Amino acid sequence: MDLIASPPLRAPDPEAGAWGCYYRPAILAAAAVLLLGTFWFASRYPQLLSKSQHLGDALPSMAYGGELFPVDPADPEWLRVPATMGNWLNSMKIGMGFGVLLGALLHTALNFYPLKLGPNRHLNALKGALVGVPAGVCANCAVPVACGVTRGAGRVEAALGFLFSSPNFNPVVVAMTFSALPVAIALTKYAVLILVIAAAVPLFVRWFVRGPKPGLSFADDATCAVDLRVPCSQSFAEVLAELGRLYLTHVWELLRPTLVIMLGASFVASLALVFVPWGELLTDTSPGTLAVVSLLATAMPVPIALDVMFAGNLQAQGVPSGYVAMFAMSLGSYSLIPSIYLWREVSRRLAVALFLLFWGVSFVCGLVF
Repeated sequence: MDLIASPPLRAPDPEAGAWGCYYRPAILAAAAVLLLGTFWFASRYPQLLSKSQHLGDALPSMAYGGELFPVDPADPEWLRVPATMGNWLNSMKIGMGFGVLLGALLHTALNFYPLKLGPNRHLNALKGALVGVPAGVCANCAVPVACGVTRGAGRVEAALGFLFSSPNFNPVVVAMTFSALPVAIALTKYAVLILVIAAAVPLFVRWFVRGPKPGLSFADDATCAVDLRVPCSQSFAEVLAELGRLYLTHVWELLRPTLVIMLGASFVASLALVFVPWGELLTDTSPGTLAVVSLLATAMPVPIALDVMFAGNLQAQGVPSGYVAMFAMSLGSYSLIPSIYLWREVSRRLAVALFLLFWGVSFVCGLVF
């Protein structure tokens, strides 16, 4: 995603009786309630509850739960690849659309009201994780949200806490995990994720994120075209129009790179799904094969809860428990899409370190179980 930095605007200092000072927070809060309420109650939680009722059902793919375009194994690869791409894009469209809209809203709000987080990276990561628990977006769809936080000069560790928490610690997903998987595997997964959020993320941010990126700081004598004064004398219509213009700008800034990344990720994922002989690989428990499969699983972008459903299916089919644990740990916790976001927006070293971390953890889980 292209880095487009916006300087934080100073919040207004409310004056007694000056209702204009409260227009902005009221509009932003109303927009957040409308956006979250629509997504949660019209889409996400009905979808998650439906998935919980279909635990154990056969899945067409590890990367999507339904087929808009039928994929017949007997068809040639040049037909199966675009059909697989279409099915993956269809499964991600609502979550990714919500991610873009929420990310743009956060970017807009943080311009006026910067997050007041302290220097304790561990505490900041846990705060981000707590916010991510009810959000219910997958690790891929959480990327625009995390991007909105970092573009709004928010803390990287808080954005990553949200990104790793949202697809895994949602209450419905937690219940599905303990219902579909052996208790030992489920407990191991969540113990590892807690350590990643509370310990690894703050340490990695400290080691690999070396201060603000170019373009995020302003010289003392620099002249900014944005008026940092936020007058309380503006009418409601003027404030609404100003926020609307800024919000739509941020939506477009997120939407353009998100579409490019989604198309690229869908192509790479479809190639892996069509050309990799998964059936043969999952019967081979050698460490070399396990390392290759865990690498592919770590990179594979999947919708929320599909990792649990797929690992549960493998468990029911009698696939070696090492692969069940490996997919439960890696598939859905990270992927190619968060790697691209971190590589382009935050730190290349951080992107590589987190990818290697999840790859290594999933590989070790496969060996242990």
